[in-house]
Amino acid sequence: MTGSWRRFVDSPIHRLVAVPLRIVLGIVFVYASLYKLAEPREFAVSIAMYDMLPLELVNLMAIMLPAIELVTGITILLGLWTRASAAVINGMLVMFIFAIGYVVLVRGKAEFGCGCFSPAAEEAGKEMATDTLWRDVGYLAAGVYVMLLDDGAVGLDGLLRRWKGRRRLDEAHG
Repeated sequence: MTGSWRRFVDSPIHRLVAVPLRIVLGIVFVYASLYKLAEPREFAVSIAMYDMLPLELVNLMAIMLPAIELVTGITILLGLWTRASAAVINGMLVMFIFAIGYVVLVRGKAEFGCGCFSPAAEEAGKEMATDTLWRDVGYLAAGVYVMLLDDGAVGLDGLLRRWKGRRRLDEAHG
């Protein structure tokens, strides 16, 4: 890395920005997982409404996705495996943006909600629109920021690094 980029990356301002972004992403993903974990059948219907996956994969996705959302939401909230958690969240967001973009921009408007926070069937009166797409793009921007610029110093990653450093010092002076 060049010197100016290194100074930019190491700037303490990033912690002031990244920690709130991390908290928002964590809350969003934990909250989004709750109904899906409680109602996997309804979530499977939401996935099927996109008509993008073979039916054989819908149930698998309905079970796995909320579990991944919950785990990554919790770990990013705690600042544990911060960058890896952000990378997984970003991957999910890219998938969501692709699916929503396909439905909204390619097919026209969707006559159902996105199924992000409640079953799409319950959101039947709502139309998925570009605001849903832009919301996820905003979450992705936050996730990329966290992935690139949050070293986890304010969280369990930082605590574990400090603990490990003290242990090494104790062993060296032991």
